[in-house]
This record gives sequence, structure tokens and C-alpha cells, in this order.
Amino acid sequence: MTAEEINKKLMQAKQNKIRVYPCRNLRASNIGHPCSRYLYLLIQHWDEQEPHDVGLQNIFDLGNTLEEHTIRNLKEAGYEVITPVQYSFQIQNPYITGREDLRIRDENGELIPVEVKGISPYEFTKLNSVEDFFRSKKYYIRQYPAQLQMYMYHFSKLYGFFALTNKLTGETKMIRMDFDWDLADKLLKKAEFIYKSLERKEPPEAVEDAAMCEGCSLAHVCGQCRRVETDLDLDGELNDLITKKYSLKHYVDEYNQAEHEIKVRVGEREKVLTGDYLITRRPIHKKAYTVPEGTQYRIQIQRL
Repeated sequence: MTAEEINKKLMQAKQNKIRVYPCRNLRASNIGHPCSRYLYLLIQHWDEQEPHDVGLQNIFDLGNTLEEHTIRNLKEAGYEVITPVQYSFQIQNPYITGREDLRIRDENGELIPVEVKGISPYEFTKLNSVEDFFRSKKYYIRQYPAQLQMYMYHFSKLYGFFALTNKLTGETKMIRMDFDWDLADKLLKKAEFIYKSLERKEPPEAVEDAAMCEGCSLAHVCGQCRRVETDLDLDGELNDLITKKYSLKHYVDEYNQAEHEIKVRVGEREKVLTGDYLITRRPIHKKAYTVPEGTQYRIQIQRL
């Protein structure tokens, strides 16, 4: 028995779990997705989805263990945790299904819905209020509040909680979300619109954000995929320039650190003489100005 043999079987075991499941209706977990066209296609063409990969399957499986860990954390803190016998529920007109994670009992004996999410250490630090969810650059985090809103709407609850568990440390923190009728009404109307589109067989327009199209499991049947075509630059010069940039980065960091330390050591002295250098400190007055309106582009480089 070798490590390679074990690793191969581990990979195959995860591969065997990958499935594309039918999607007949909208769900609380996806109603917040920014692209209505995707939700339409998910129901109309669910069997044409590209299967997710082994990496994502590992994340799904880890999420199940984190839910158990989160329940244990809440119980250790002295809270009564209820895992409903009937997890699934249905909202009628428009038809939206859901599966709640758990509930905790508050000081008035009320059972409050809790949605458990395993979060990366970076996102765990950034998410401290419901507003932080809406401000997130990640679309799947922005759609989390819609899921909890649908739970509160169905169960007639005035508030609920996100239980966020750090995937690295195992720490759990709670974020309260109050019921927002305007948001719930918006989501219900969105669901009605998608169902009417399905009846008419008229797919909604795709979302404008091209980043949403990257990694979409239905991009190949969308017809409006806004993915930007990738140009090939194989003459080697651009690649060498980027490699050179990365190789020089630590020099830039060292330069900036030295510059900072020099300013700290000089302090408020106007002239300082060292063995080899004369340092002069002078004030520089900058005029305020308004940057004219325009479009700027930021280059992001990812190592393949």
C-alpha cells in the first residue's frame, strides 16, 4: 500500500459522490442569486448543468461536518438547539422550497431560525453585520440574506440568525438579521417573474456583471454569457515582464519599510547628518484638486 494508492482512492470516492440533481422549482437557497436568467435555466435545463469538481465536493462535505461542530458550540454555550424533524418546507404562491438548518430557543421560549455557514478566515473577519453580506464582492455571500429572509417569512419570525463558523479555527459567531418585509416582497415578486417567464418560455436577461458568468454551470446553454474572450500572448515578453515584477516585489517591500523607518528615526528634526548622508526635512504643501470623472481600469494578475 502506498500514499499514491490511497490518494487515488480518496479522489475517486469524492468523484463518485458528484451528482447533478433535478431542480423543479425555486429554492430559498438560490432565490437571492443575482442572475434571473440562471434561475430560469436551472429549472428549464437542470439536466444540462456542468457537474461541479472534486474540490467543490470536498467543500460540500466539510460543510456538513461544520454544521455538527456549530451545533456543539451553541450547546456548550448553554443554548437549546433544535434540529427540526421535518427540515424541508414549501412556500406557496410563488412556490419556493427550503431546508432549515436548526433553531435555537430565545429567552421568551420562541424558536428562532438559524442558518449555518462555514466561512473562510478572511470572510469570517469581514462579516460582522447583515450589511456586510450585501457589501461582499462574492455573489454567493450577497445571496445569503435572501435565504434567511425566506425562512423568517415562512415561519412568521421577526428575526433570525446566521451562525458563521471559521473553517480554519472552528470559532462560531452569530449575526442577527431582522425580518425585512420590503426585501421579502422583492424576492417573492422575483420568484413570480421567473415562473411567468417559464410559462411563456421567455428567459430573462442575463445579469450585466461578466464576473457572474465565470464558472457558471449553465454558461454553455445561456446564449447571453458575458464572459470576456481570452487573448493569447505567447511571444514571451509579457510573461517575462510579469515574472520580473514578482521577482522585484520583495525589493519594493524592503524599500518601503526602510523609507518608513528613516522617517520614524528622523522624527521632527529639520537637519540630520550621518556618516555618509545629509538629511533635510522640509514641509511640502499640496493643493487640493478634484479628479475629473472618467473610467479607469485595474489589472489583476493570477498565477496559473
